[in-house]
Amino acid sequence: MSTATKYAKETSWAVASKGAAFFFYYGLVYYLTRKMSVDVWGNWSAFLALLNIILLISDQGLNVALKRYVSAARNSDELGGVVRLTFVLRLVTSFLFTLAIAFLIQPLLDLLGQPFYVALMRRSLLLVALYGIMEYFKYLFEALHRLRFTFMVNALEHGSKLILVIALFHGGERFIAIVTGFTIAVAVALAGGVILALRTIPGVFTSPAPPRIMREAYFYSLPVFLMSIGGFISLEIDTVMLKNLRTDYETGIYSAAKQIVMFLPHISLAFSMGTIPGISVFNEQTARSQRRLYYRILGVMGAIYLLVCAGVVAFALWGVRLFFRSEYDAASAPLLVLIPFVLFNAATIYSGNLMVYRGLAWQRSINVGLTIIANVMLNWWLIPIWGAVGAAAASSIAYLPYCVLNLRAAHKAFVVGAETIDMRSEK
Repeated sequence: MSTATKYAKETSWAVASKGAAFFFYYGLVYYLTRKMSVDVWGNWSAFLALLNIILLISDQGLNVALKRYVSAARNSDELGGVVRLTFVLRLVTSFLFTLAIAFLIQPLLDLLGQPFYVALMRRSLLLVALYGIMEYFKYLFEALHRLRFTFMVNALEHGSKLILVIALFHGGERFIAIVTGFTIAVAVALAGGVILALRTIPGVFTSPAPPRIMREAYFYSLPVFLMSIGGFISLEIDTVMLKNLRTDYETGIYSAAKQIVMFLPHISLAFSMGTIPGISVFNEQTARSQRRLYYRILGVMGAIYLLVCAGVVAFALWGVRLFFRSEYDAASAPLLVLIPFVLFNAATIYSGNLMVYRGLAWQRSINVGLTIIANVMLNWWLIPIWGAVGAAAASSIAYLPYCVLNLRAAHKAFVVGAETIDMRSEK
């Protein structure tokens, strides 16, 4: 199979994976906003933002970092051993984190001024324990360039979430029903990932593994962890700050707008899943051609996102009142202001994933740190003035320098790569 055909096939599976998640995700948003008032939706959104931050911290950067080692071993006899040891590392870290968060959740929520979420967060601990393990298999299949399996795990997770939430949640503030549905759905997807991995990867229990890989993988996960947590906090801090600085209504309006755009950068992630594992592997002879391919794909993505943003404008002007209940009509203004964020975040994701595969996680984590500082300061300034629109403006402005810094680093990664020996050729 030619390289172009391989990239096209894997990108198609990545698009299908994100497409399935897109369908079920927006189906879930539609169902919940139909069952909740704006104030209740704002309350749920604030809790979900905190839960998402905890879920991301539970990953500890391992799943993203492990892609580098699995990708490097995918054509070697050590693949089974690499998968075995990295999975054990994933299990141990998930268990220890869940144990720690069980003791720390109350003082943390007290510190954040959200003590009323303590009981619900404690009932989410099983979800926290399972989520990072389930996500491991998505990243594993991405690194192996077996994205049809990523599609299956994604479809199981998001499809089960929608079905179970519809079955268990019928309105009001009984959020535990939603958390229960999410937990069962993640368990189903995790079981599917385990079965697919055992059927696909030879010698998982018997293959040799490179010495010290668990130690190396864990240490490489540290900058990835800082980068991941920083990126996600940057995405969720606006919702938490909006709830603290304004009202549940403003939070609900902003969250409704944000839910529309939050999944759109996954188009960039789909392209990344299908192409970056291949583009990131090069030597002095192939660095220039790989960089040309990288920019060609970036250009195609740019054209797609211009069409997507035109669609967002149309949705903000005419679609909000069709998708949401009439009390959500005010979400159209922050939705329009979030359009630059969609473009900047898409380019950031694609270039940032190349940086991770090329060992530039520390540099990307610094870029994320600068973005968090800018985002917090802008939210603190703009939310008291403009409310939900101010939160949207803060996100769009803060992501511009992040986008520029990542694009610059990704461009230089090919120059650095041309002067170094590829990981595989070192073996």
